[in-house]
Amino acid sequence: MHFSIPDSQQFHDDNGISYTGYNIHIDGVFHCTARYKQLLSLHEQLQAQNPYVKLPQFPPKKLFLTSSQLEERRVLLEKYMQLVGQNPQLTSSDLLVTFLFTAQQETHGIKMHEVEIEILLMNGYRIPLSVSSIDSSNTILDIACSHINLPKELVKYFSLYLFNWSCAKDGQPALKKLEDYESPYISQKYVRPEDKIVLRKSYWDPCYDVDLMIDRVSLDLLYLQIIEDLDLGWITADPQTKEILATHESKKQKREYVELARSLRHYGRVPAGEAVTETSNISGGGGDATSRVRVSLASKELTLSTVDQPFREQRYKVTRMRCWRITTLHTIERSQTQNGHGPLLEDPSRNFELSFEYLISKDNLKWITLRTEHATFISVCLQSIVDELMRQKEGSGPASPQYSKRGSFTFVRRDGSSQLITPSSSSDTLSSTNGDSYNSGSSREIFSVQKLTQEFATVSFRSGRDYVENNAFEAIGDAEL
Repeated sequence: MHFSIPDSQQFHDDNGISYTGYNIHIDGVFHCTARYKQLLSLHEQLQAQNPYVKLPQFPPKKLFLTSSQLEERRVLLEKYMQLVGQNPQLTSSDLLVTFLFTAQQETHGIKMHEVEIEILLMNGYRIPLSVSSIDSSNTILDIACSHINLPKELVKYFSLYLFNWSCAKDGQPALKKLEDYESPYISQKYVRPEDKIVLRKSYWDPCYDVDLMIDRVSLDLLYLQIIEDLDLGWITADPQTKEILATHESKKQKREYVELARSLRHYGRVPAGEAVTETSNISGGGGDATSRVRVSLASKELTLSTVDQPFREQRYKVTRMRCWRITTLHTIERSQTQNGHGPLLEDPSRNFELSFEYLISKDNLKWITLRTEHATFISVCLQSIVDELMRQKEGSGPASPQYSKRGSFTFVRRDGSSQLITPSSSSDTLSSTNGDSYNSGSSREIFSVQKLTQEFATVSFRSGRDYVENNAFEAIGDAEL
């Protein structure tokens, strides 16, 4: 779970008192806005629940902060949340999940009420559902899978995603997995309204396909996804193979279709947009020249393919990446959203670098750097691949959906009031009357847009260092040379 707080907003409550709200992004996507005192309350409750865990230092209280001190607080809060997000015990905590789940509702002013949503299969088939506006992702996943009669033991192989077909056709990152700390209804409608909620397989290693091919419903889901991935160009095939696949499709030979597709070179590939890198990283030569490349990820590897001729392709095994890091250097120009709610928009021209230290040969490590605005997406995919590799090493399969306990938690609202959330009331986190918006003591919050031009420090990861250690890293032994 990668947190960032790239900016803040100024609000005014009903009494005209100004306060700062910090925009929290998770895995590169805006999630919620929270005040300092809300995050302090979360910190105190996390510490009380985990007395033997040393939490990161929380930024100290101060009165009458200047603009520079507010900016310093933003940076410190970001570092605090990043360190929390790197502790598996804390990220799986019901307190953190409940806080994020509730803060998303408050940010977008959502009450619990029945809503109609659609879950799409990859062929565009629509599954209409009546759900609660604040049902979690795994709850809706269960409902959707039950609707299509997918066996319960196979649900763990699938997840709900926000999917953008336009980005997918252009080779840009198009997938955002919906996690249990968010409401799919809120995330789709208020954060990414151009996206659709789709049901896709949630693993990288194609060996798990075999488990799905023994059931009619799961085979259909896999078959439909492969057809769409081929149409989008995510999987490539020569004309002869395409003709054979077309024959299998016309005869409804789904198993044969899947088996042949699984043999294709780019099977399971997920595009991650374009990047700029040193030419030597794709040609093996020397020099300081740079090249534009297309980045993609698949089972256990990251691939760089040249955009311009001559075409070259370089694959990097995830198990030979010792670590990776993200560095940002950008200018932010922000404007309000149309309805005066939600995150401030960031200038897409900002620059990111993702670097990974790669084992070229025995005792020969080299940093490979990609300059790309999609660095966070690539990092999230790498971590997902590593997590799956570690589960395989431990002898377990795909991760089962984590159903949050939504334990007792005192949620401090932005207006200063508080509410005790208990397991019995967690499905009705903030209120239980109809309508998308609720009015509270801060109902007339007013945005005050700040413009910042700043060089951000390297994004912190595990243990306060500026890189992510790869637990699946495998050094090369003498026998392999």
